[in-house]
Amino acid sequence: MIKYFHIARIALQDHMSHIIRQATRFMVFMLQVSVMTIMWRMIYQSGYGPSEISFTNMCWYLGFAQMVLFLSPRLVSVIDYDVRSGNVAYFLTRPIPYLWMRFAEGTGALIGMCGLYFTLGTAFIYFFAGGWPDSGIMTVFVVLSSLFIASLIHLMFQLSCGLSAFWTHEANIVYYAYQKMFILFGGCYMPLSLYPSFFGGDVLKFLPFSAMMNGPCSLVFADNLGTAWVQLIFLQIFWYGVAGLLAYKIYDTCLRRVEVNGG
Repeated sequence: MIKYFHIARIALQDHMSHIIRQATRFMVFMLQVSVMTIMWRMIYQSGYGPSEISFTNMCWYLGFAQMVLFLSPRLVSVIDYDVRSGNVAYFLTRPIPYLWMRFAEGTGALIGMCGLYFTLGTAFIYFFAGGWPDSGIMTVFVVLSSLFIASLIHLMFQLSCGLSAFWTHEANIVYYAYQKMFILFGGCYMPLSLYPSFFGGDVLKFLPFSAMMNGPCSLVFADNLGTAWVQLIFLQIFWYGVAGLLAYKIYDTCLRRVEVNGG
């Protein structure tokens, strides 16, 4: 475990050393949050906003939903490059499993992103929302803890998407399809409770996309925060295990394919 800790630490230092890149990424985050909150402000002012969700709570939901998309590093692009360039063959000869080495690097970068977005990002959402969620400031800390777990699940799925380059030779295509489903079925632009009935919102709540986005973000207007948080944690643990098992199985299949082809 010590070796993975050092890999994560080095990745954290390297990721945060690119100040211009992180600043640009954060500016895009602020733009996204601004557009979404302004759009929903117009909806509420026109009288079409959902009565069960206050504008302040909706702002926090939208801000947290955007935060999910920006927290995790683009691990899939790194793996895609390794596979297509052939560098993965070099990494496979190392005593550290390639899969978990990349996951440790992604976790280190994720921690750095959390430090930025959990502080400045939360302050920016507070500015646009005009106050804390109706349930209080403690809700924010609960949501942030859930977003960290959600980002770990997202990293696991990125591993699977990246390893698909062994077959597709272009992992970003698979990732884009996954990302679009994440945005649509995760509730990026509105809570799943507001989706039309034909979307099957009650079913979507149990999918991994909801465990990563709608579930954590919806805690801001949960009737019983403690119960909702515990239920979400169990759902996230389940999908974290499924995503990890999926990534491992794909990785194991890739190893056998390399051995069969004389790699």
